[in-house]
Amino acid sequence: MKILDNDTLRKIHSLSLKINIPVSGNASGNRKSRSKGSSVEFSDFREYVPGDDFRRVDWNAYGRFDKLYVKLFMEEREAPVRIFLDTSKSMNFGEPSKNAAARRLAAALSYLSLLSYDRVTIIPWNSKAESAFGPYRTQGAFIEIVNLLEELPDHGESKFSEALKNMEWKSGRGISIVITDGLIDSGMEEGLKYLKYRRQEIYFCHILSPQEISPQIDGALELVDCETGKTMEVTVSGALLDLYQKSVNKFLAGIKEQCRKWGVRHSLLTSDLPVDRMVRQLIS
Repeated sequence: MKILDNDTLRKIHSLSLKINIPVSGNASGNRKSRSKGSSVEFSDFREYVPGDDFRRVDWNAYGRFDKLYVKLFMEEREAPVRIFLDTSKSMNFGEPSKNAAARRLAAALSYLSLLSYDRVTIIPWNSKAESAFGPYRTQGAFIEIVNLLEELPDHGESKFSEALKNMEWKSGRGISIVITDGLIDSGMEEGLKYLKYRRQEIYFCHILSPQEISPQIDGALELVDCETGKTMEVTVSGALLDLYQKSVNKFLAGIKEQCRKWGVRHSLLTSDLPVDRMVRQLIS
């Protein structure tokens, strides 16, 4: 599976994650830190990347080195960016699959974070948080992230709160990006609450397939829960589809309300959406 092509990378190159909270850290980067400093006091240079404010370019440095550099006028830090990727079996459903869409989005957000000199950790989860991969700190590490995302297996049931509480935390404030289909028996709100307790700015990327949002089916069917293996025989009718649509709308409204309650940035995404449009919707 080729996660991102060069054309897609060009489309997302100028975008950046937006964060409204100060973060802790020790290395130079693009996020405002809690450390003491002056917003008008010169601090350092770093090399220009597309999307930077041209007003911060130091033209004297350009004349000396023939490269663009931007001035850092206050103490700025890298942000810890954790990407919580749902790898439960339900993510395999859909055309295109939610699994493929989720990994493309994880790769795109990793790419943008590395461009911003943030440090990225990938945390696959289902009923538990798998080993945390990273942190990755350089743009050259992007290929390692892509290789990781291509090789991660999908298995198990999704238990969000349990997975979070059983993982090890090594740093404070930062960005947590949750990528999931939200098909979780329980623990969704508890998980969001726990991330807030950990002082995270949370992005909730809710990915569903077009077939889940608006199924095109009829007749007698046997439905199989891909995580538990449980089966159910149904005869699809117009009335049943109407009932399903009401249930889907209630499900979506419930997750949106939980995100609103805990100050989480919520985005509903379909698995057939191009990844650059996913990112734009996420940060708009």
